[in-house]
Amino acid sequence: METNNQELLHQLFQLSWLLRRYTMHHHREHGPMGSPFQGQGRILALLKLKPEISQKELSTILDIRSQSLGELLAKLERAGYITRTLSETDRRSMNISLTESGRAAAEQTPETGESESFFDCLTAEEQASFADYLDRLIKHLESKLDAAGAPDRPAFTRRHRGPMGPDGFDRLFERGFGPRRR
Repeated sequence: METNNQELLHQLFQLSWLLRRYTMHHHREHGPMGSPFQGQGRILALLKLKPEISQKELSTILDIRSQSLGELLAKLERAGYITRTLSETDRRSMNISLTESGRAAAEQTPETGESESFFDCLTAEEQASFADYLDRLIKHLESKLDAAGAPDRPAFTRRHRGPMGPDGFDRLFERGFGPRRR
């Protein structure tokens, strides 16, 4: 069976769309930590690492517009997961902190059984082949982006050091708060 590039791209986009739907459904069923790599889960996961942070620093680290971040924070605050208080050093700045229920929510992880069963339709051999294909596609795209001079992270991340320091900031990216690094 011969498949052309357009058909492969169509299948890849369809898979991407279905993964997005699956993630959204999973998020609704499992609360804010349905995904620690997007939305409210991403914020709680970061606050788990740094229990108090300014809203501006949070916006910079997560690369989220302040208005969008404000909406996510309002939802988390209404749910009782965080508190927002005025900074004592800069009255124009807000500090974000986890509440006890926020800490408990941040400790929750999506059920591993669900993510493991996602690939049950493939044999172990097919899973290994699929992983190989994905690795090759990722490396190919990364090399194209490198050749084009595209940064692997947004420019702000290289110069942002804030109170976390360069090591703390790099640890966040290693834990999934930015592009996956290989």
